Amino acid sequence: MTDFLRVALIGCGLISDDHIRAYAAHADRAKITVCYDIDAEKAKSRAAKLNAHVAASLHVAASLEDILADPNVDALEVCTPPHLHPEICIAAARAGKHVLCQKPLARTVAECDAMIAAAHAAGTVLFYGETNRTLPSALEARRVMDAGRIGQFVGIQARFAYWQGGEILNTAWRYDPAVAGGGQLLDSGIHALALLNTLGGPVESVSCYTHRFRPEMGGEDTTAVAVQFAGGAVGSLFSSQAVGTWVPGPLLTVSGTEGALTLGGGAALTLHRPDLPDRSEVLLADDGNQFAAMIGAYLNAVLRGAENLSPGEAGRQDLQLVLAAYQSANEKCQVLLAETAP
Repeated sequence: MTDFLRVALIGCGLISDDHIRAYAAHADRAKITVCYDIDAEKAKSRAAKLNAHVAASLHVAASLEDILADPNVDALEVCTPPHLHPEICIAAARAGKHVLCQKPLARTVAECDAMIAAAHAAGTVLFYGETNRTLPSALEARRVMDAGRIGQFVGIQARFAYWQGGEILNTAWRYDPAVAGGGQLLDSGIHALALLNTLGGPVESVSCYTHRFRPEMGGEDTTAVAVQFAGGAVGSLFSSQAVGTWVPGPLLTVSGTEGALTLGGGAALTLHRPDLPDRSEVLLADDGNQFAAMIGAYLNAVLRGAENLSPGEAGRQDLQLVLAAYQSANEKCQVLLAETAP
């Protein structure tokens, strides 16, 4: 097992900035050494920019095949549009490379299964790049719930709504369901659904309503999702990319028979109980750099053999929930996840 990871960045779009800054926070354990994009000029521009501002030493690869054959590359950081994820991740596993794949893991559950199987067969790590799966406040909330500090779990309410305009609108693939796999729920709302799965899951059934208010969107831009978890608790999500502004307040509230937890809204994680001074206690003030936390967890899994906190199976679980929600909206009925097809 190596103690340092040499990483190839695949896909040089907007999100790659966050990944490179996150690796800079772990410079003692990993380094992005090469980048590749089907748009060669974009790759060259990103490499030059990052070499200048992050004290990196990236070079640009001529092809994905060159990276897969390079013995000086240990892992791939996949930041491409979702329709390319399966081909890249499966090829990487077969080449013996570890992979962190930016969310969503794929466009179909069958694609997820193929990616997971390839990594298992190769003995490589497939890490699902969803920051909420490794979010410090979410992991601590799970521990607090398991310790019984809010009593029996009753339900979750989440709100993930804002207008994401600006540069994001220039990434046309986000608004092409054939490439992205869906609309706003798959592109952005999946962050909140990852929290529902992490804190309340598994989900047994889902009902969903969708609508598009803004013509810029290629799929739905607003959804209301209701779920029932395996233990009987319930959950809801209002997710939208059509609203005019982000509204201050908790991103998510977890309710129990003896108390509640809030994520966001002044502190990363707050416990609410009637027997506490002021009826509340801040458990975590700030989550810090969420991408750095994710990369740290990934490096722990690859370099130390630690538990993979966000395996491919987690990406499959999140995608299955999104697709079941879409099925519910299309068929105007409740959908049981156990009955959904891969």
